Amino acid sequence: MLSHRNTDSSEYGDTHGPLLNAKLAALLRSRGIEAHAEQRVRAPQSGLAHRVDILVELEDRCVAVESEFEPATNVQAEADGRLIDPPLQWRGLPVLDAFKLVSPQTIKSVPERDALDALDASGELRFARGTLGDAGVVWESWKQGSGVALAEALHDHWVRMSAIGDIDEIVRKAGEAIQAASEILERVPKYAAVDQNTNLSATAPLIWLNAMLFQKLLSSDLMPEQLPSKSDIDTIPPLDADATPALLIEQWQEILALNWWPVFHSARESLKITPASHGAPAVRVLVSAALEIAGSGAVRQHDVAGRVFHRLLDSRKFLATNYTTIPAAMVLAGLAFDDRIPKWRDFHWQDAGSHNLRVVDPACGSGTLLMAAVQEIRKRFRRAGVEDLSDATRDLLEESVHGYDVVPAAVHLTAATLSMAETSQVIHDMPICLMPHGVVKGVARLGTLDFLPHAPGHKGVQQAYMFQELLPSPERVDGSGATHREAQFPRADLFISNPPYTRAGGPGNAENTDWNPLFGSLLSRQDAAAMQKALGKTLKGTAGSSYAGLGSAFVVLADERLEPGGRMAFVLPATLLTGSRWKPVRKLLLERFRIDWVVVSHDARHRAHKATLPGRRWVSFSESTRIAEVLVVGSKAGSTEEADGWTRFVNLRRNPDQPTEALALVRGLLAVEESTGPRFQELRIGKTAWGEIEAVRQRDLPPSRWLNGTFVQSRLTRTATDLVRTSRLKTTAMTAEIPLSKIGELCDLGPYEMQIQNAGQGCFEIIATDDPSRGGHPALWHHKSDRMLRLVASANARLTPRADRSSDSQSKLLERAGQLHLARDLGHAPQRLAAVPTDEPMLGTSSWITLLPKDPRPGAEEVLCLWLNSTVGLLLRIVGANRPYLGRSRTPHEVAREMLALDVGRLANDQLAAAEAACQELNRSDLLGFAHIYDDPQRRRLDQVLWTEVLRIDPADEVDRLAKTMQLEPLMTARN
Repeated sequence: MLSHRNTDSSEYGDTHGPLLNAKLAALLRSRGIEAHAEQRVRAPQSGLAHRVDILVELEDRCVAVESEFEPATNVQAEADGRLIDPPLQWRGLPVLDAFKLVSPQTIKSVPERDALDALDASGELRFARGTLGDAGVVWESWKQGSGVALAEALHDHWVRMSAIGDIDEIVRKAGEAIQAASEILERVPKYAAVDQNTNLSATAPLIWLNAMLFQKLLSSDLMPEQLPSKSDIDTIPPLDADATPALLIEQWQEILALNWWPVFHSARESLKITPASHGAPAVRVLVSAALEIAGSGAVRQHDVAGRVFHRLLDSRKFLATNYTTIPAAMVLAGLAFDDRIPKWRDFHWQDAGSHNLRVVDPACGSGTLLMAAVQEIRKRFRRAGVEDLSDATRDLLEESVHGYDVVPAAVHLTAATLSMAETSQVIHDMPICLMPHGVVKGVARLGTLDFLPHAPGHKGVQQAYMFQELLPSPERVDGSGATHREAQFPRADLFISNPPYTRAGGPGNAENTDWNPLFGSLLSRQDAAAMQKALGKTLKGTAGSSYAGLGSAFVVLADERLEPGGRMAFVLPATLLTGSRWKPVRKLLLERFRIDWVVVSHDARHRAHKATLPGRRWVSFSESTRIAEVLVVGSKAGSTEEADGWTRFVNLRRNPDQPTEALALVRGLLAVEESTGPRFQELRIGKTAWGEIEAVRQRDLPPSRWLNGTFVQSRLTRTATDLVRTSRLKTTAMTAEIPLSKIGELCDLGPYEMQIQNAGQGCFEIIATDDPSRGGHPALWHHKSDRMLRLVASANARLTPRADRSSDSQSKLLERAGQLHLARDLGHAPQRLAAVPTDEPMLGTSSWITLLPKDPRPGAEEVLCLWLNSTVGLLLRIVGANRPYLGRSRTPHEVAREMLALDVGRLANDQLAAAEAACQELNRSDLLGFAHIYDDPQRRRLDQVLWTEVLRIDPADEVDRLAKTMQLEPLMTARN
């Protein structure tokens, strides 16, 4: 404890001991470490109170930091006294580690207002870590550094001490064991078949491994008094390293007589029908893995079996259920439980078990998000002083946490995952429901979306059904099996979800497409069509849209079922921010929610696919997907006034890999003070710059598109916003007024791809060829970065009229041929051209949209071509396009019409002539990909000609700076 307690500033300056502790705790919190100054802890046996200078909370343990000014004669003894056996307790957490910290005398003379900066900048703090060993406290050597260095040391200690470890490594080991067991079972005929939802040879070992892990936890944790008095067993049998299938079947039968049906029933039944010749070697592999995984401690907080499940089920490909990563789940739940929000600030956490808290995940998968929410709630119970956390957790699981899914194995794993949060007693009943999905007895059942009022199956969700039959009602799973009891969707306090993203696709409206991955898991096209029709009826008049995807329907469900003030926390596709089909959802969120956080990943890293570990891209927050995603957190507004506040856009350079990084990120974000005005600030945690935060007044966000999550560099956001809102490019020397208009006002657009070459609706057959002597009409089809190098392009395909199509329809399409074409799907890194003029009129299809300028003057097409390929033109394309993947921008017809471009009609004839000459000059040399937008001399020349010779404005320095900044953006260099 600090030896300097006298607060007389004449003797000790402005910064004395307790103040120093408070400043140090604030500094640590600003670096993502949960630190509290001047805390009282108690010895569990004597009840004696100890005062600790700084208490650091690291999830499952505490670190005591004892601090003194030089010469620090008492710091060693004080720190030693914090490490005793049994350990000191603080808010239910043991104090297992200590740091001794010595500050220089010079800090004492620093004025209070400058103390935090002085600590941050000082490199003279000395600190060392101690742990309790058999021979007493063992201290590491002294280190010296700044306050940031102290935060880094605490964070590194946190990572080393974390029981979670490397979850991917644990999953890898589990996956290898399951793969080995699966290869054994593939030789069993009944396991060789694969149905639409389950690969039996893989999921059977997965279910066995899950049961083994749970058995290991129960055998060590379950309190004897929890066993029924008439039980046939005195204790849960431990998992034997030499277990055989016969022994496991017997043990699981004994456990099932008590409870835990979701975990052990399917495991027992599938093991019973497995021949011993195959089951025995498979079990040996899995038992070894289970004992190793259980020893890591990870299964107590995270669903290891669920991680593997995500990577095995073929149904994931059809249902588009991309399961949330563990770090992302922790970030989402951590932001959802922001204690500054009135919902939680006024909540009586100390009354665990007596309140009516309701947490809902309508697409729960294997329970990752619900588990993360449970951990956050348990943390608040503990901090509120709840003495019996086991009973509180049991009540929480039996009454408060509601999960729904359409995949049977997912529902079972959710129940198992949540049960692992409390293994010291029996969990009797859990509101986890399997929802009907498909056409059942002539009724289209939409899973959890049946709870929407206009769903055809809405009445059926009020009745429950037995698990053994797929009847038109949901099934509720509890400890002893499925029940007949009513399954309801409660009014929610927290709606947390990573919903499926499948959508009706294709450009334009239904007449222009027959591609429809919605309900692709249904083998019957007739059933899929019925489901599509039912979904359309369900969403009619709402903000949801089958073209935006099922994710939009779940946002509508959240709006329907959240209590005023209730929290919503979603993982959604990044097209939420700018996608044209998501505009009604943005409008709904702006009007009916207070949006607190929008977290966007710009992390360009990726992991290659491996045998037991599928590929992963860190632009997403889900497993096994390339789709760019965002986290959205807010509160249901009770009034228009409440639907306003400061929305913080978090643009991450780095997406957290590990749970410890996720927790540090949450703490860093929640340490950000409420903004009092629009501003940008860098998000730093320790030595790492994680990204930037922009605070925006919600009422200033337009429903048209939210540009604030486009770039990780805020200066690009500012430049783009100025251009979109004011048509001005601001430079250090001047403000350039740029005449901008929507492309739809400047040009007519050519036909949809489906009208040209679609197998069901198209008027032409198409063949890829560069040979101009081939028959048919010229067309621009592919966009190959290694072949399209210069500004002017030639046809790369020919269109042949189909005999079964009307010649009038074909002629009308050909009349819309043109010589300027916009790249519909642009890969920024490899591709060099966002628009091309062609040497003859033709139709653009697939990769290209034909633009037909309404200004008939010569040079109009060339001006637009130069603009669309320029630095500023590309900037406006990126903010105006859909961005489903990092590094790509898509402009289907409806998006292209709204994109801003240079208004050709406001230019003089001699300006158009200058553009024609410029195109001829620039076509003599190859361009580099947009990833080299600043390094490419040809692109720099294009910018110079456009601004000085065509527009006759000279913001050249600013455009160069803009190009240099854009080249640093991940979205310019990422490849998908």
